[in-house]
Amino acid sequence: MSSKKWVVGALFSASVISLAGAAIPEPPNPLANINLTFDQRLEQMKQIDAALLKATPEERKVYWHQRRDQMKALSPEDRKLVQEKMKAQWQSITPEQKEKMKAERKAFFDGLTPEEQAEMKARRAKWENMSPEEKQKWFKQPG
Repeated sequence: MSSKKWVVGALFSASVISLAGAAIPEPPNPLANINLTFDQRLEQMKQIDAALLKATPEERKVYWHQRRDQMKALSPEDRKLVQEKMKAQWQSITPEQKEKMKAERKAFFDGLTPEEQAEMKARRAKWENMSPEEKQKWFKQPG
């Protein structure tokens, strides 16, 4: 009798874990993502943000690590290409599109826990305070 309960419990746990794992989207491929139009990228961002806000902080952290690992897996040349193309695309969009993008980012940020917000602010401050040489080292790091 107890072995049946154990099997049922194990199956239930496995289904809960697989459902939780399914809630987190796969990070989009950075090289494919740079070819999306503004509207495609904004829609993709909204879908990913909605899924991440339904996830737990731990699941969000897993997603962010996966995204970072994808970038680090790119060659330094591809990383630089992604950075340059994203920067050029940002400069080419209209002020209204920039406001839409900023509003979406803010809505997502506001949906995070205070701890996650503080962590993101600290990471951004660290990046903004890096010298150009330190930033370039990031692009030259092997995956």
